[in-house]
Amino acid sequence: MNTLRNITVSLVLILSLLSASSTPAFSSSAKAKGSISKADLKVLLKTAQTPAEHRKIAEYYRQEAAKLAAVAKEHRDLALVYEQRPPNPALEAKHGSAVEGASHCRRWAELTEQEAKEAESLAELHEGMAKMAEQK
Repeated sequence: MNTLRNITVSLVLILSLLSASSTPAFSSSAKAKGSISKADLKVLLKTAQTPAEHRKIAEYYRQEAAKLAAVAKEHRDLALVYEQRPPNPALEAKHGSAVEGASHCRRWAELTEQEAKEAESLAELHEGMAKMAEQK
């Protein structure tokens, strides 16, 4: 019975991860919307001087923040699944967030939410740099 429950939880997690990988937040359609690649970002970070260049960088970080927020939400949702059906409560109690379970997913959600906030801060920084460049 316990094995069946573990298999069921594993299948639910796998299916949710597969469905998340096909969501618009992770698709290549972002390229069509005018986003820049990581390689372009690296070049722009070294050379950006115009308002338009800084706005491209800001948009990149805003898109990253949105992706990270979606990942954080997914981890929060998975934590709820694990809270309802813990795979091995004794193991998680002994080892904490190092094992797959609710505390693990909550911790990843917290870390990813922090990354999203930092990406949004970088977007705001480059928006400010674009405004300063306009005033020159």
